[in-house]
This record gives sequence, C-alpha cells and structure tokens, in this order.
Amino acid sequence: MLRNVKTYYRPTRIEEAVILAQSSPNAVYLGGGAWTVAQGSTQLETVVDLQSLPLNEIKGELEGIQIGATATLQGIIDHPDTCAFADGILAQAAMYTQSRNLREQGTLGGTLIVAGPADPLTTVLLVLDSEVHYLDPALHKVPFTSFVAYRDRLINTRVLVTQVYIKRPKRRHAAAFEVVGRSPKDKPIVCAAAYITVEEGLPAEICIAVGGADARPARLHKMEHLLKRQLLTEEKVVQALTVGLTQLTPFDDFRGSAEYRLAMAEVLVRRAVLGAWERARRA
Repeated sequence: MLRNVKTYYRPTRIEEAVILAQSSPNAVYLGGGAWTVAQGSTQLETVVDLQSLPLNEIKGELEGIQIGATATLQGIIDHPDTCAFADGILAQAAMYTQSRNLREQGTLGGTLIVAGPADPLTTVLLVLDSEVHYLDPALHKVPFTSFVAYRDRLINTRVLVTQVYIKRPKRRHAAAFEVVGRSPKDKPIVCAAAYITVEEGLPAEICIAVGGADARPARLHKMEHLLKRQLLTEEKVVQALTVGLTQLTPFDDFRGSAEYRLAMAEVLVRRAVLGAWERARRA
C-alpha cells in the first residue's frame, strides 16, 4: 500500500514523463508496479504511470530485436522472436524471474532496475550483444554492460529506460544458461550464461556471465580472453575458470554461503560454456 503518495501523473509523451519524475520530490516510475507496491515505501510521494506510453512493444527486425521497457516478462516468453532468440536463453531467464502471475504484471524495465545479484535476465543480457536506451531527458544508447555498472547512478538521477535492443549475430552461434536454486523453478541462487559465435571451427567470440557470486551479475572477461580462438575442451575451460573466478567476490546470505556460491559458479560456468560450445559445433 502506497499510503503517502500525494501526486499521480499519467503522461502521454515519454519526454514529459522524464521531466515530471525529475522535477517531483520522491518520485517513481510505475510500470507493472509489482516491486513498487510490494515495497510500500513511506518516502514515495509522486507516481509517474507509464501505461499510456508506447513502450510495451516487442519487435523483431532484420538486424535485431527491440523490447520495450514496459513489455511484460511473460510477453518476452511468449513472443516468437524473443522465445527463439539465442537458443531460447532469453525466455528461459525470464521464466526464472517470477511466478506466472507476477510475470504477467512485471515489466522488463522494472526488472532490470531492481535486479538483485543473481537476477537471471540481467545475467543473460550481459552475454548477448545488447544495449539499453534511456532518457534523462536526452536519449542515450549504452552497452548493457555499462548500464549494469552504472545502474545505481542512473536510478538516482531518475532516468527512464525505454527499451533494450539486442543485435542478431552475423556468425554461427549458440548459447546456454545454467541455474541452481532451492527447487527446479525457484529463483536462482547462482546462475551462469555463455554465448559463443564460431568462425573456422573456433570461438570467434565468447561471452560468459555469472549471477549470484558477486554484488551484481558479472562478465568473466579474463576467462573469455583465455578461451577466445581456442579449440575448447573441458580441461581448457577448467583452467580458464581458475583465473575467471578470481574476479568474483561472493557473499554470504540466508540462501547460500560465499563458499557455496563460488563452488556453484564454477560448476555452472563450466556447464554453460561447454554446452554452448557443443551446440555451436552442431549448428
């Protein structure tokens, strides 16, 4: 219950929404509202409702896929373009974000803004060639990795995320997503994603990300560098993992110790990389 909300806006222009949010005290954008209502912040005084803005479209193009910020998580799962893209890991990750009822309400933009350390959608988007579009109120287009790194700063300045754009690969490619949770359909405690493009029988590009083993989902750039243009074997992946995991600073909480998280990250990353490589070779 949002008991202290004094002002409610429902703008029809995107630029107007940004101006209203940035000029109003303790304002928040309202997409699906699942997280905002659940939090019930007593500091919240102004709501800028996004439902009348043209931000809910999912559109497949020749060069890539546009996913509007207010597109629902269930919409990402059901849409033919996002469902099939990159061996289905985008839809697979969306499945792990919430229960079916909350996926019908929750939006892509809202999920990315409040994403926790093990957020599956953030983890998967880190390995895809994707970018975030946002207004402050000028339009900016930034790589998804940059958005994750500076997300808290962007939230504090109340920018409005308008869409995520995912580029289609031009080479043969494959992807894999691995998770561990308290139950098969529960939110991940730790998750890992891998995306590989192949050229002349070798990984021309390899992107690896892990969620739940650091303060935020993280790309394993050192590991990627060691494996690029290498004929991948389990031995080489395990060797590269010893270097890649040094980037992570796992944490303790009620769902798992730091030691458990690091051990699971090692297992899941290995599975994801080898799984993506096997699919890429068969493609």
